[in-house]
Amino acid sequence: MEKERFVDTGRNSFFGDYLYDLIVPEGHFLRILKKIIPWERFTRRLIGFYKGGGMYGRPPFDPALMLKMQLIAYLYNLSDPQDTLRYAR
Repeated sequence: MEKERFVDTGRNSFFGDYLYDLIVPEGHFLRILKKIIPWERFTRRLIGFYKGGGMYGRPPFDPALMLKMQLIAYLYNLSDPQDTLRYAR
């Protein structure tokens, strides 16, 4: 199997987890989720749903990253801009 290739999101930046450590308190719910959920497993399982397994075309976003974004949006009741505009009318 070829090496997984995903869009560079800057997650492995010069600062690493330094800024994350400053902003998110040690006992925060998101830190606990990061420790107890094996996110890499989701990447391996979900990449199969990408066309060509994510090996063709532009590099895809990591499926686990997309899942984390959806989970945070759900937990914090965040919405897409289109939804906000639809309900503002």
